[in-house]
Amino acid sequence: MRRVILLCSASTVLTLGLFLPLWAQEIPLTSDSYDHYQPQWSLDGNWIVYDRYDATGCEQIYKVPSAGGTEIALTSDSYHHGHPQWSPDGNWIVYDKWDATYYFQIYKVPSAGGTEIPLTSDSQYHRYPQWSPDGNWIVYDKYDATGYRQIYKVTSGVGIEEDETGIRKEATSIRVYPNPFTSFATIPGYEQESFVMYDVMGCKVGIYSGNRIGGELAPGVYFVLGLDTASAPARFVKVK
Repeated sequence: MRRVILLCSASTVLTLGLFLPLWAQEIPLTSDSYDHYQPQWSLDGNWIVYDRYDATGCEQIYKVPSAGGTEIALTSDSYHHGHPQWSPDGNWIVYDKWDATYYFQIYKVPSAGGTEIPLTSDSQYHRYPQWSPDGNWIVYDKYDATGYRQIYKVTSGVGIEEDETGIRKEATSIRVYPNPFTSFATIPGYEQESFVMYDVMGCKVGIYSGNRIGGELAPGVYFVLGLDTASAPARFVKVK
């Protein structure tokens, strides 16, 4: 019995319309009238995070199951968000955001959804964040006082910035008193300085002096950041 062996080149396969392996088939995960870009896999392979222009008119952070399914928005405000990256433990997404400082800052948000948390807040541009393998640090580039883009890192939890020289810049810890409050609150030790207030969606709600904050705010949860002092964000609650 004779055996016939067919030798086919890749061009022959395409010309004859022979079956292609599964890996050669494109599978759409999104399909609508908005731009999607900068996708990144979660480490467990179950999700993909990316930027998407949506009805807000801004770039927001979204995720979608890698097997296909419904898109889920992780941010939704009037600011641009970009370059999302999963944390090694899968619990957080870090990204850069053009915010109320009018500069790009480094932010993170729970990957399951929740409140955005700023990790930097100054008058410089911060872009392209990446997690350290252990999840304790975030590295990025920053246009600083040298007039050039330098490499910086910040702790992923409390916002302590460190430049390429290794000099750490501690974010000042502030507290709101009383907290919770009913009429207004103060920031002891910083009564004459200015602070920016954000709601739980990361939207700026106003700028206040440290001697009287939140007087006209509706009841809810808010965050405060120093405008004159580089401070870590402080959470406070107005109850009525």
